[in-house]
Amino acid sequence: MQTRISDFTTLFNLLWYRDFPVALGSIEWAKRADWTTHIASTVRQVASITGMFSCFESGGRTDAELQFADRKVWAKLEWEWSEPRNDDVGELAKLAGAASTCEVCVFIGYSQRQFHDANLAKIKAEWAGVQRPLLAILVTFEQEGEWRYFDRLQTYLIDADATSMIRDQPALPWCVSNSRWQLLGSLEG
Repeated sequence: MQTRISDFTTLFNLLWYRDFPVALGSIEWAKRADWTTHIASTVRQVASITGMFSCFESGGRTDAELQFADRKVWAKLEWEWSEPRNDDVGELAKLAGAASTCEVCVFIGYSQRQFHDANLAKIKAEWAGVQRPLLAILVTFEQEGEWRYFDRLQTYLIDADATSMIRDQPALPWCVSNSRWQLLGSLEG
């Protein structure tokens, strides 16, 4: 795996916990706009740490691009609240159409645990034949009424040869074993 893809994956997954939009004990969920803002903030932090520019709603109206100093596009990014298995999700097609203008594409989405295999199958089918790698970052969740209860943050690398999970961690910071967040969460109870 390319070093830059590995760096992006590690940083995104670690920075996911920074400025987390919910706190255990006060609220256990956030609105869709809170998560969209959180993803954008995390992407911006990764770009800053890696010395790239984060450009939002640019380059064919993708949610973001990560650009080098010479303005060459390293990554095109899209994120979506609806699950990939839903027919109304066009972000993967948008990334596939833009893949020739970057080195890697990144899709950040949500996957209900009971439909996780269907969501992965849809992502793989949408990416079939694309000549660039796709990082698919999925937050798994359980649905109760209109509320989503997050479980895992899983990162997959999808390319012409294979699909492999390259990182798996708790989606909620207070579920990280032996962390200060877990300690603080246990004090809330």
